[in-house]
Amino acid sequence: MKIWIKQYYKNILFFVAILIIVSSIILPKPLNDLDEIWNYSFAKNVADNLVPYRDFNMVPTPLLPFICSVFLRILGNELIVMRLLAILLISFIFFISYLILKKLKVNSFFSALCLFIIFLLLNDYICIDYNFAVLGTLLLIIYIELCHFEKNNNYFEHSKWFYFGIGILSGTCILFKQTTGIFISLVTIFYPVLLLHGNEFKKYLKTSLYKILGIAIPIVILFIYLLLNNALYDFIDYTILGIKTFTNSIPYTSLIESSNIAIQLLSIFMPIFILVIGVYLWIKKERKLFNFYCYGIASLVVAFPILDNIHFLIGIFPFMILFSYFSFVILKFILSKLKNKKIYYFIKEVSQYTILIFLLYYFINSFTPIATYITDTSKLHNIEHYKLIPISESLLNKINTIDEYILSQSNKVYILDAEASIYMISINKYNKDFDLFNKGNLGSKGEDGIIEEIKSFEPNTKLLVRNNNYSKNWQTPMDVINYIENNLTKIDEISIFDVYE
Repeated sequence: MKIWIKQYYKNILFFVAILIIVSSIILPKPLNDLDEIWNYSFAKNVADNLVPYRDFNMVPTPLLPFICSVFLRILGNELIVMRLLAILLISFIFFISYLILKKLKVNSFFSALCLFIIFLLLNDYICIDYNFAVLGTLLLIIYIELCHFEKNNNYFEHSKWFYFGIGILSGTCILFKQTTGIFISLVTIFYPVLLLHGNEFKKYLKTSLYKILGIAIPIVILFIYLLLNNALYDFIDYTILGIKTFTNSIPYTSLIESSNIAIQLLSIFMPIFILVIGVYLWIKKERKLFNFYCYGIASLVVAFPILDNIHFLIGIFPFMILFSYFSFVILKFILSKLKNKKIYYFIKEVSQYTILIFLLYYFINSFTPIATYITDTSKLHNIEHYKLIPISESLLNKINTIDEYILSQSNKVYILDAEASIYMISINKYNKDFDLFNKGNLGSKGEDGIIEEIKSFEPNTKLLVRNNNYSKNWQTPMDVINYIENNLTKIDEISIFDVYE
């Protein structure tokens, strides 16, 4: 009992340490992350009683906006609330990763060091995001299955509630992001086939039925919600039919050619590691690690078709945890071969204290950016929904200038730019399809549909298009921009935008 209590408090301290470190990265971030803005916009719209797909365009399934909207209603409809939720989500991801490594008997100091290295790779990208929500849920599934493998190595000898619960969590992944979630659910159902021995097929079918039932429940709830709110057609239009208009992609070669050396090395090493470990686990029939491996394969789906740094790192996250485990096993094996046990224990103790000192140093330094955030005057502005968020002086001036222009107009004003949400959020306006003006986010009619909508606008409607002296977002629907520039009349310039009518 005393050992359990000691471990309990040790875990709490570890989680609090993660919270502080993550907070030191997220809180001081200036307002410039479009993924953060778009995810906040989704949640804000739900909190404002708008219905996903029917009233605002989005491609992923809507569970994360629904969860976040609850907190926005309770704590205030501000981006800072989303950042607090991001701190909890990211901290959970690293804490559950620590528990997974612990369940695999990896030394706590070594686990902390590996997770710290992974955190350094990710810290420029962490924010509230549905891909991180899927990752956190997936890691929870892996941890639960590892716990049950520890009790009974026979996968088909657990309670029906275990399989049902795994099914619900897999279905929840679909509600965070349908593409990755569907692959995770398929792995949940079918990977145990590879673990079959003898006459276990009937047991497999029985356990799979519980899983399928669990997966179905979140999906059925979503479809009932969509039907009751007359949003099912719009859901199909944006999430299924609209995929054909998604022509954006980043090839794998971009990772190999990245200016980030760590990304370069991982892009070369990880495919080799995944292949070698897959063969090893298949030969060895390592059941509890094989499930880990299969879920890792499902996680890779998040990286396609946009293979940028953040999608790549989220996709390989389970494999980085698996690599940490095998690194520990190999290191432990090498040290165990030392004939002189005194040298072995000396190396072990020195390594642990070195890691501890290094991590304590970083932890203590984490208070510096938090202190800087507390005293940072750039967060003391009156921009609605961005209170307590640091905003650079140049962006603050842009927001004020553009918002004042929009509010001064008697006619409708649209911003056709990836940054549109930044300006519209602060004046509580929303324009479907225009405030998330990206390829693949415009429904089945795509850019042609937007052009037809523009043709139907009332006279004197203003359209703001980024001036050609400023680079446009790579996902900008250029056919629409070209139509406006060639067929409408430029009447003014506001900040970085040309005004067309």
